[in-house]
Amino acid sequence: MSVEVRQPRGFTLIEMAFVLVIVGILVGLGAQLLPMLVKQNKLKDDRMFVKEVRTAIIGYALATGRLPFASANINGSERTNRLNGYLPWVTLGINGKDPYQTTLFYSVESHLTTTTPATLKTTIGQLINGTPAPDLFCDNGNLKVAFVVLSAGENRRADSPNDDTGDGLITNSDNNQFASPSALISSNYNDILETASLTYLYGLLP
Repeated sequence: MSVEVRQPRGFTLIEMAFVLVIVGILVGLGAQLLPMLVKQNKLKDDRMFVKEVRTAIIGYALATGRLPFASANINGSERTNRLNGYLPWVTLGINGKDPYQTTLFYSVESHLTTTTPATLKTTIGQLINGTPAPDLFCDNGNLKVAFVVLSAGENRRADSPNDDTGDGLITNSDNNQFASPSALISSNYNDILETASLTYLYGLLP
């Protein structure tokens, strides 16, 4: 009695063509989705980085009793009397560049740059009550803040209302009015902004 040995059957031309079509579709979808995924991941990393910088600035205030002045350029050293400009990342001891390799922008409430551990809470309380009048705001003037730290995002330019002079930078010529920290990303706005309200910072102090 003989045993019939069946030879394995190969793919037909139709089956091969079908597989190649499916592979082509998958490759095409991957080519379209990959840039979108990279963009989303970079945005996520940027949000996380700016939050970490916010935490570092708050830590600096709690440790020294004051907030640093802004830096006049990307070298990251604070410049006395400079209220708007680049993040003083060297002074803070942190990295100052976002995932887009752009130095962060920074603005500070002027009355909190010359305080001490003994006077910081009192000064913040006075600013909350309006005496003296605060000079740094977010959300159309509805939120009194101690500082603003900002990544210019994918376009590497500060967007309105964060930059009201149209040069893509935040300098002393801007008006200290910033967007809401919860402002949505759009085709006209891709800044990532973090801040600490005066009331929040006040609540952290003993």
